[in-house]
Amino acid sequence: MEQVWGALLIFILCPLLGGLPLTGWWVQLATGQRLSQIGTGNVGVSAAFYHGGTVVGIGAVCLEAFKGIGAVLLARQFFPVDPIWPVVALMALVMGRYWLARGAGVTNVSWGFLVYDPLVAVLGWLLSLVAFTVLRERKQGRVFALVLLPVLTGLVHNDGMRLMAVACLMTLIGWINQKLPDDLELPSQGTRTESRRLFRFFRGESALQALDQILDPAVVGNKAATLSQLKAWGYPVPMGYILRPGDDPAALLALCQPSVQQPLVARSSAVGEDGLGASDAGQ
Repeated sequence: MEQVWGALLIFILCPLLGGLPLTGWWVQLATGQRLSQIGTGNVGVSAAFYHGGTVVGIGAVCLEAFKGIGAVLLARQFFPVDPIWPVVALMALVMGRYWLARGAGVTNVSWGFLVYDPLVAVLGWLLSLVAFTVLRERKQGRVFALVLLPVLTGLVHNDGMRLMAVACLMTLIGWINQKLPDDLELPSQGTRTESRRLFRFFRGESALQALDQILDPAVVGNKAATLSQLKAWGYPVPMGYILRPGDDPAALLALCQPSVQQPLVARSSAVGEDGLGASDAGQ
């Protein structure tokens, strides 16, 4: 009977714990801003770093880590030797986080999984960080991490049910990530200064480059690079973004949301467009 009550508590308390907007309350207390009304509207750790800075972001990490660890410990209280129920508790937590608090639950799961399976969690973190640092592709890095944890779980524990449970949890995280806008797509200009370097690293190479960064003319062309340098010197250069050949314009359009009242101006900045012997402007 104790396990029946345990299951009921997991399915009731974990979604409520996930939906508790601790990060939103913390950011509002620290900065006076309501995350649900600014930026992407996400109430998550990335938004806390973006709008609140490093100290506020670290506080948000601690609060969300508490949720994930709490869900795992609750499941272990009633199912001490069952490896499936802590994963179920994390899934319930993540769904509550998404439904009630508009968050992805990545931080909850990361820290909860560290308590649930320290070896797999640490191996997964290290391999994902190495892969991302080498490839510098954010979306591919996320997919790699989501696939890696079930694979490592299967290799380490040789337990089919445990592998399937972790795979379901990672699939849920991936599905939610597709549903929520990405705070890392927001312009660096709005980031708190102390968080800017962190955001630029985790954006990866595929993220939109903006004129508030010092740009390389060999990569983006002389016009864009010169405008970025002028902006860095303090000249009133309007905000702009770089769309390189082959890039998907969806992220740029979603960010700028052009309309008749707010048009989007485009101009070319081809690499090697102007030289000492010839000019190819407008080609």
